[in-house]
Amino acid sequence: MGKILRVDLDTKNLSIENVSPSDEQNYIGGAGVAAVIFTREVPANTLPYDGKNLLIFSVGPFCGTTVPFCGRHFVMAKSPLTGILGESSAGGFFGKELKSAGFDHIVIKGISENPVFLWIDNEKVEIRDASDIWNFGTIKTETTIKQLLNDDKIKIASIGPAGVNLVKYAAIISETQHAAGRCGMGAIMGSKKLKAIAVKGSGQVNIENEEDLKTAVKTIREIVKENPLADVMKETGTLAHMDNYVSMGDVPIKNFTLSRWPGTKKIGYYALKEKYKVKHYACFNCPVACRAFINFEGQTVAWPEYETLAMMGSILMVNDLDALIKWNGILNDLGIDTISLGGTIGTFLEAIERKLINLDFKEFGFESDPEKPGEYQIWGAITAIEKLFQMISMREGIGDDLAEGVRIFCRKRNLPGDLETHGKGLEVPAHEPRCNNMTALDYATSSRGAYHCYEPLHLSSLANLKIDIGLDKQVERFGIDDVVNAVVKIQNSGEAYSACGGCIFGFWYVNQVTPWMQSLNAITGQSYTIESWVQAGERIFSLKRKFNMECGITKEDDTLGPRFFIPITKGGTKQNIPPLDKLLPKYYNLRGWDSEGNPP
Repeated sequence: MGKILRVDLDTKNLSIENVSPSDEQNYIGGAGVAAVIFTREVPANTLPYDGKNLLIFSVGPFCGTTVPFCGRHFVMAKSPLTGILGESSAGGFFGKELKSAGFDHIVIKGISENPVFLWIDNEKVEIRDASDIWNFGTIKTETTIKQLLNDDKIKIASIGPAGVNLVKYAAIISETQHAAGRCGMGAIMGSKKLKAIAVKGSGQVNIENEEDLKTAVKTIREIVKENPLADVMKETGTLAHMDNYVSMGDVPIKNFTLSRWPGTKKIGYYALKEKYKVKHYACFNCPVACRAFINFEGQTVAWPEYETLAMMGSILMVNDLDALIKWNGILNDLGIDTISLGGTIGTFLEAIERKLINLDFKEFGFESDPEKPGEYQIWGAITAIEKLFQMISMREGIGDDLAEGVRIFCRKRNLPGDLETHGKGLEVPAHEPRCNNMTALDYATSSRGAYHCYEPLHLSSLANLKIDIGLDKQVERFGIDDVVNAVVKIQNSGEAYSACGGCIFGFWYVNQVTPWMQSLNAITGQSYTIESWVQAGERIFSLKRKFNMECGITKEDDTLGPRFFIPITKGGTKQNIPPLDKLLPKYYNLRGWDSEGNPP
């Protein structure tokens, strides 16, 4: 039975309780149980920065066990960026440490009068003053807290200046490099005056059936060992997506207006490997180790992931790999989501190019365009783009508007609708929805807005198969019926898997859901079948949908910005326009929702 740590920042009261057995039965645990707690206790009309908005950190039943890919922790709150249920997650070791301390969930409400951080030493919990570190970046925050607590091994999740200043897409950074980036969870921490959570745990996870767990884990590891995608990720991490998927049109270029650009060859994995020595490392209990350190300017730093390379690189037409590596460190220290940041800056640059926004080009650091006398080079303007990081994080000048995200920025500046590159207020990530109808439908219907981690698009290249629930063949990326079926099944099984606490990469590598279900049964003593496990995922998905509709979401919001219904004339998107008018009715029907998209 999982445990909940409740923290009231208004009263400074702390309490511990058990998770309801029926909630664990119906919603598995982790992010699933978090959704139950959140939707049960937070009224839909609650404002994001109201103390009644809960901030929930969760880990699933897999976390801290021998199940591979189980180092993930999940964060939930009402999003300041979208105004609906917001979620994010991150890897590393913070989640495992929280589980070892004995907690599955931290439920935080209220607003502290002064800045604080939470110190969890097993079941000894303290709220400590953080006034002296409030304005620090995440790197100095971690260093200082470790010195204060005299322990270099504790795990810390913290916010930087972006969270402190309520940038609506501020991230929560753990271990200085793992970002719970999406939906502005860092701004919720900032609004509560919560600078960080530091955790140390020494406990073990109780396993109901050790032998069954060994059998399931062995199956998972054998499948992963034989999976070619896992082999690629072991060498290249996510970076090779820049090299390998650009031909399909999946990589966003020049604010989602192009599908081809020679600069992608300069910022992918193969370009990085030629220049830097790579040392791979893994999150907790990961057999693949898709992350890596490189030596950059005399320092050991984490390489940037694909989403950062695309959303700070190709989408802005920045082909300088050194700049992107440098920016990755800066933005993690500031505590900001590179996906939303890149999408917002992309809209800003295009608005300048179209002369919809006037500014002093020299003051911003834009350089003269050598090919166009009297004009300035806007795309790929490294100095000007980098200047925006601080302005946005500190909400200075135009950075104050950009800190609101694409949707609000466009509307405050009266910009045309085709510049609103978002879904339900969440900036579209680095997978072009015109490249694959599964991507478009997934973005349009995901509970948190345009969110990318289910990634049904891989089914078009014979990855992410789930043979025991009928996803046993390649799905044509521009199809209709097979697309709808695939998206529903991936979303439902993906929710169940996330509730278990697994990293989504592990979900891609394993071509069936059975060993995950068997692992859950072995750990908890439950008796899920494949059908009931997937149904639990569907239950979680529908619960989130109902909450969002109480927040005012309608079927009219199950879409993407107008830009994505304008064909790209050249490249791998093949001039496709996502046929949401055909996909959505079939999607609602398959889910058993009514014609307005309401779950029963």
